[in-house]
Amino acid sequence: MKNKVLKNLMALGVCAALASAPIVAYAAPAALDAAGEAVAQANADAVTISINKTVPRVDYVSNIVYKQINSASSHQSLVLNMLLPKLENNASAPVVMFVKGSGFTAMNLDGFMQQRLYLAQKGFAVIEVETRVVPQATFPSQVIDVKAAIRYVRAHAKEFNLNVNKIGIWGDSSGGWAAALTATSNGVREFEEGDNLNYSSNIAACVDFYGPTDLQTIGKGQGEDIEASHDSASTTEAMLVNGTAFGTNPGGSINSDPAKAAKANPISYIDRKDPAFLIFHGTNDNLVSVYESQILYENLKKAGVPAQLVYVQDGTHGGAEFYQPEIMDMVANFFTEKLTK
Repeated sequence: MKNKVLKNLMALGVCAALASAPIVAYAAPAALDAAGEAVAQANADAVTISINKTVPRVDYVSNIVYKQINSASSHQSLVLNMLLPKLENNASAPVVMFVKGSGFTAMNLDGFMQQRLYLAQKGFAVIEVETRVVPQATFPSQVIDVKAAIRYVRAHAKEFNLNVNKIGIWGDSSGGWAAALTATSNGVREFEEGDNLNYSSNIAACVDFYGPTDLQTIGKGQGEDIEASHDSASTTEAMLVNGTAFGTNPGGSINSDPAKAAKANPISYIDRKDPAFLIFHGTNDNLVSVYESQILYENLKKAGVPAQLVYVQDGTHGGAEFYQPEIMDMVANFFTEKLTK
């Protein structure tokens, strides 16, 4: 009985509220007509296009710490920057490690973005590696760092959806040297230090853009003055191998200890099991002699390693020639053949 009374009172209250509410004219039909006209006009003016998805979306993930260098006097975090393509059906992306040229002294991790993105748009995860540099670190710190980065990538492949069965490497100038040395030293235990040692650092294919090889002949054939200048202890290749003259370290030119210089030469580690190489060098390179690529190519071929040397006519060191689609398509096709088939 109480519930029935409450329901009746509530009903009377609703009726009273409706009775006192102002009456507003219903304007919906006019608004709908205007909206319909706008839609019709938009449809009349619009253009419909069909998209053929030839380029994947590429995400940029930066500053991933892969290695921590600690000493009594300093602490340094080494990082990876990743360009990660989103492939159809969530397929895992094949990996190309990239080492930027630095003159052995200073890495600009923002450089070469155009070429790296070009390769990423072809479906490769392009992973840039930061390494230690001169004068804080000497050889073999750089190749040790690159191999540590490769092991890190293999250890974390699932997190970034990477296909790491075969990994390629690519570098320009001093980065080309590091790439070539990393590739020819597959399996060299003395360069394996740090974390993730249960993973391989082996490389399946290498692209070398105008990198030095024999550090004693970087200026070969470029004139007596340039060749003589490379005999100075203050050159970066000398500091890479011998360090700087400080305290008990005497330093020295790159020619002062040929045995130490030879250990930093990718040719010293070549054998027939090495991965395939694609080598580019500009014919007008006045910083790194084209001789450096010639001797690397000849020694690879002598050992039975698949290799191709490409001369870029009138090309300079790091010139615009190396940003062109003709070259980057050759790089993409090479990595496609060696890493995905």
